[in-house]
Amino acid sequence: MKTKVSITVALTLFLSVLISCNSSTKNTTITETSVSTGIQDNTNKYLSKMTKADKKKYYNNNNTVVYEIKYKSDGFKLRTAASDLIWKVKLYDNKVKISDNEENLNPYEIKMTDTYKAKLVKDDVTLARTTYDLNAKQQSIASKNDAQLEFFETSYSPSLLLTKIPGIALDQKDILIEELKSKGY
Repeated sequence: MKTKVSITVALTLFLSVLISCNSSTKNTTITETSVSTGIQDNTNKYLSKMTKADKKKYYNNNNTVVYEIKYKSDGFKLRTAASDLIWKVKLYDNKVKISDNEENLNPYEIKMTDTYKAKLVKDDVTLARTTYDLNAKQQSIASKNDAQLEFFETSYSPSLLLTKIPGIALDQKDILIEELKSKGY
């Protein structure tokens, strides 16, 4: 009888330790990255941590959650620290839709038109175009509202067209661009 009780106690103790280890690993950091926000001037820095398999949180210098990313199989959402939607991003083979609503109504679209060309479109109106010069390793963006070309010394990334979307805060643009780059856009 004592042996049976000892085995049961030992088994219960083992299972509780195993469960506690599993639940604590669910909340540990899977990856950490640092994002400099402020596309040109690096004014803010956020540290991002994967808190779940489908969620990343962005922390400011005070270790306060500022934003979170919720990943879906066909895209992701940028949300506030309180999990309210800011931007929804849907990914397709040759385009990306960015909207400020769950229904994806009236989205901005980044459409890949060629290997090193893409355009930013809203309501069938082209707002900006980007091309990449392989020799100079330089990406340029021409905008409907800007007289001058904007140049980026980088590898080709159609996600840089996000810089031409009005109404997105600078730090949010940087996060969205980094997330899109990590997905190959």
